Amino acid sequence: MRSLRARHAGAWLALLCGTSLTSPLLAQPTAADKALAEGLFQDGKRLMDEGKLQEACPKLAESQRVDPTVGTLLNLAVCHEKEGKTASAWAEFTEATSLATGAGQQDRAQFAAKRASELEARLTRLVLDATQAMQAAPAMMITLNGKELSAAAATGSGIPVDPGTATIEAKAPGKQPWSQRVTLDPGPSTTRVTIPTLADGAVQEAKAAPPAPPRPPSARPEAAKSEATGNPMRTLGFVAGGVGIAGIGVGAVFGVMTIQKAGDVEEGCSGSFRCSRADVEANESARTTAMVSNIALGAGLVCLGAGVAMVLMSPRSPEQAATVDRVWVAPSVASDGGRVVLGGQW
Repeated sequence: MRSLRARHAGAWLALLCGTSLTSPLLAQPTAADKALAEGLFQDGKRLMDEGKLQEACPKLAESQRVDPTVGTLLNLAVCHEKEGKTASAWAEFTEATSLATGAGQQDRAQFAAKRASELEARLTRLVLDATQAMQAAPAMMITLNGKELSAAAATGSGIPVDPGTATIEAKAPGKQPWSQRVTLDPGPSTTRVTIPTLADGAVQEAKAAPPAPPRPPSARPEAAKSEATGNPMRTLGFVAGGVGIAGIGVGAVFGVMTIQKAGDVEEGCSGSFRCSRADVEANESARTTAMVSNIALGAGLVCLGAGVAMVLMSPRSPEQAATVDRVWVAPSVASDGGRVVLGGQW
């Protein structure tokens, strides 16, 4: 069982220095844990011998976390002492003293106790005074380097801390937070910081937003609905017009073919009482293409006329009504085929 002094050192270290100390575990380390811890220990020991303390100490700390042993804890304490973290090293030597004594390892216990005593004489300490601040905010909490501690417990105590820069913060419900950064010189030294009374927090009342003015009713709900959903009649008119144009184009193409075939038949049968078999077949083909041309042209003109009528008769918005509808159709026939051009403004 740890001594009262060891518990005190371990508590301050856990809160202020962030160092993981050895404590009884609920579950024994597995073989894999032991292998990992041994590898980390060997790497940390080698790096410490090479003077690479910033790399060595984290490896030793992780080895101790995975598989806590007195030997690893002693090496971690030595590493932190060389690194200048006197508070961490002092707490670890103190913890190792208790553990080694309980395990019957007297040599290690004496070594750790001696080193802890030497370090205690040159510790850097931080004294916080939050007496007045606590009177105005009894529920105030203090954080030191991100570690929370009770304001009542921390007030007036010489907290062992590692030398360097420390950040002190104070918070309380309904109060504005306070913070201060201090530089802690290597010991033996004592730095005192008074936490002022926290200012009242700014009460921000949520202002009710003024109600939005009602939207004016739409003058033409039918027109708005038509614009939102589209105009089916107008769309159908464009579709019919497109089909009509395609039909006229097909009729024009077959018309040109008919003219060409009729010319060939007339040339082959001219000046003779009988036409050749090829001329007869060309004549029949000309009749067929002429029939297709007539049907396609007729259907195309009907569809085109229906499409134009539907477009012109479809409901329009005021902006569309301001424009003038103009539609024109320009069919043409050439030796390489027929064309029909539909143009307009809607």
